[in-house]
Amino acid sequence: MQKTLSLIPVVFFVVACGGSPSSSIVTSSQAPTPVTLFVWAPNQEQDFIEARAEEFQLQNPQWDIQFNFLVVSEVDAKGLLLLDIVNGGDIFAFPDDQLESIVEAGGLSEVNQYKEDVSSRNIPWTVDVATVGDKLYAYPNTADNGTYMYFDKRYINEEEMASFDTILARAEELDSFVNIDPMGGWSMAMWFTATNHLSWSRIDWEQTIDWNNEAGIRAAQTMMNYYATNRLIDDGLLLPTQFVENNVGNLQDGAIAGMSGYWHTNAILDILGENMGTIKMPTYTSVDGNTYQFGSMVGARMLGVNAYTKYPAAAHGFANYLTSAEVQLKRAKELFVAPSNLEVAAMEEVQALPTFKALADQSPFGIPQARSVSQYYWTPADAFANAIIRDARDVHQQVVAAREANPLLDEQQLYAQYLAIKYENIPGYLNTLVEQVTSLPAKP
Repeated sequence: MQKTLSLIPVVFFVVACGGSPSSSIVTSSQAPTPVTLFVWAPNQEQDFIEARAEEFQLQNPQWDIQFNFLVVSEVDAKGLLLLDIVNGGDIFAFPDDQLESIVEAGGLSEVNQYKEDVSSRNIPWTVDVATVGDKLYAYPNTADNGTYMYFDKRYINEEEMASFDTILARAEELDSFVNIDPMGGWSMAMWFTATNHLSWSRIDWEQTIDWNNEAGIRAAQTMMNYYATNRLIDDGLLLPTQFVENNVGNLQDGAIAGMSGYWHTNAILDILGENMGTIKMPTYTSVDGNTYQFGSMVGARMLGVNAYTKYPAAAHGFANYLTSAEVQLKRAKELFVAPSNLEVAAMEEVQALPTFKALADQSPFGIPQARSVSQYYWTPADAFANAIIRDARDVHQQVVAAREANPLLDEQQLYAQYLAIKYENIPGYLNTLVEQVTSLPAKP
């Protein structure tokens, strides 16, 4: 799941990119075929894709292409497309967990002409999640849909970033914050992957989740404990703004570190420059006294061609070009995303990118999103995360109120007392989560 949140109703038009019937590039006496392609892509990639569209036109003078660009976040692509597939984007970007639903709705044109090349040039698991049965339905574009930590090197170092406890201790010392966003249930799974199981099979139409066992209860209690410190901000969209606050010395409204992904790299790099650090997710201390590594969901982003496109040859050609080794290398260097292309991923210059290393180091602790959760996971998971965080905030407010009334009261004892009361809610929250996540409708 990619973390751009909103659909932005802005349309960019690039008319007849790179040529016309009279262009010197066209050597044939036959006029190029007029083509119109609507391309849906996230906001942060608009300039990049527009530049690639001009290149594609120059390389394909047999078409006179009008590219119409609409800003559509990848996470919103399926919902918008299924409202009106026929009039949807000819080419659109989406995360891997949306593929099977779009295929079932008849929204994707099968990859045929480029199938062998696409299958051989990409990391095998990215091809797997682009496939239904034995048919390839999309072009793997990245292998970067995961989370890691950004940090401000001026206020915390890499060694301190290895442990969530030392991160929070440093935030407490500086009277600052750490940004950990549950991301609608996406990153919230990081509290459970070390001790619990989560898997999804669309073939068997079965969601497996065991979070309402003893290990899951401990994970939820641990999550509540950390949020009760009141040093965690649970709105990832604020992370760049918080780093801006750091730049003016306002650490009380800033953040020394935060969890995010590729979608914030350019913005944070512009803000922090050489002070931007990236590293895999830290370890944390559970209520059982053991130390665990935070997990994460990992996934691929891909491009699909609309089954109803009027120009399938040009649409597939452009999707294939946008996901080629040449373009994936440019995307990795310009947008700091991890490529799905095997050749590009093996390049030293790509492996040296700070975000690539952070993601690669975190990947062994990740679970594949497309094989872990169904579309029916997100709403209950988001509600569960919100309930835990709400109770944690209540605990902090109760401790503050009690200390204001009697400053002699022991703060740690107060936290233990009020947390114990809120812990009583957790089994019910988890039972509701598991029941709702596994209550699937009939298979389409």
